[in-house]
Amino acid sequence: MIAVNYCPNCNSREKKHLYRVPDRHYGIKGLYDFSTCLNCSLLFLDPMPNDEELMSFYPEESYYSYHVNYDPEVKWKEVLRKLLFLNSKTKDPVFKRPGAMLDIGCGNGWFIYKMKNLGWNVKGVEPSKAGAEAGRRIGGLDIHHGDLLTANYPSDSFDYIRSNHSFEHISNPNEVLDEIYRILKPGGKVFIGVPNINSYTGNLFKGYWYYLGAPVHTFNYSNRNLSSLLAKHNFKNIKVNFNSNYNGILGSLQIFLNRNNGKMSNEGFIINFFPFRIFAGFLSKISNLLKKGDCIEVIFEK
Repeated sequence: MIAVNYCPNCNSREKKHLYRVPDRHYGIKGLYDFSTCLNCSLLFLDPMPNDEELMSFYPEESYYSYHVNYDPEVKWKEVLRKLLFLNSKTKDPVFKRPGAMLDIGCGNGWFIYKMKNLGWNVKGVEPSKAGAEAGRRIGGLDIHHGDLLTANYPSDSFDYIRSNHSFEHISNPNEVLDEIYRILKPGGKVFIGVPNINSYTGNLFKGYWYYLGAPVHTFNYSNRNLSSLLAKHNFKNIKVNFNSNYNGILGSLQIFLNRNNGKMSNEGFIINFFPFRIFAGFLSKISNLLKKGDCIEVIFEK
């Protein structure tokens, strides 16, 4: 664990300690400190774990992204989820034709498997051995076990690079963005989806916020500081979308109610009562429209 001496976004050395919190999702032992940059409001683990320490936090057998179902959702279920405000699918950029795609932090590769079936030439990067092996075994996918920097792809290789809820898990965002820029083709697009620390629930629940994610979330961003970070690396902003579901509201409330009993975020009546999910899903859609949803999806271009 290394102290963070300056903000990786704006280089300010002015910071303030905000929270000391346990893991609320997986039962990882210990307490973890978050500081915020007083200039740009970037939130970060402080001290910051190194890559080896980060990987030790992930439960290989139970972490959700290693076991996502490859089967497509039944159409009527998808429609029903939309009607009940439970749908929070990503809004990836639209392309005229398939090309070469890279998914960073692809888990077991379920998304690139779908893109492969649409004609894309796909690759994935996944630091988990269990996730990478699952994708190779189930989908026959080309998944590099490791991080983006060790993959060493050729320059100008990809038309589309995606990092959906993996960018907040890395400890070196500047190095990763430099590498993304190098391997992206001119005119290529980047999609990054991360939690939004400036959401209504983030501001309300603070250290009990569902998406705070200690210790696997190394950084938590707002639209403003994420956009400035990408602009610093010469990417051009195309679109910002706010995309959240019931988890931000109900999960945060459940964490607050569980704060003294040792239970995890998915244990309790609030998070598991289906009518509450419908109501919270409706509220989350309103927060998205007001640009205060729990998750940001940004699309940038080289």
